[in-house]
Amino acid sequence: MAVGLLVLFLSIRIDEVNIATIVVLIFLPTLFEFLIFGLGLVELSSSHGDRLVQNSIIYGIHFAIDLAVLVPLTYRVELSKKLFPVAKVKYTFADSMLPWVQIIAIAMSFFTLIENYFRNAKGYDITFFFYSYSIVGYLKYSFAVGIITVLLGMAYKEFYGFKTPTLLSKDVKRSNK
Repeated sequence: MAVGLLVLFLSIRIDEVNIATIVVLIFLPTLFEFLIFGLGLVELSSSHGDRLVQNSIIYGIHFAIDLAVLVPLTYRVELSKKLFPVAKVKYTFADSMLPWVQIIAIAMSFFTLIENYFRNAKGYDITFFFYSYSIVGYLKYSFAVGIITVLLGMAYKEFYGFKTPTLLSKDVKRSNK
């Protein structure tokens, strides 16, 4: 979350509305999950008898949040153009990659919800998605932070006019000029 705030402030500093909107959309699920689970609106502990209901509520909320973020993430450019008509809104490579990362998170939430039903209602001893749920969440945020970091580096390069580094000496002229 701290990385997201740092990138948000840096993107606002260089007037890069594309990165700012992507960062907000990426970290909205974390904010919603903190508000719902961290503040105690939904209890995270359960007794042995009500695990099906309690886990279904928890995984269902994760599924709904991830699904709700997918739509604005997919149509980020169109929404940004309507919200910020004077800004230079453009497609980035994140606009094609991040919805797929979000779809993976949605699929993971859905399969965990289904596995919860089989484990707690039917009595099957399967825990593949249950134990790998947090790992996929960390991978999702790792991919998102990596993509945002590359976007921020490209924006800084463009904003400050950095030249692309080269191994050629200054005396050697390029043949393609």
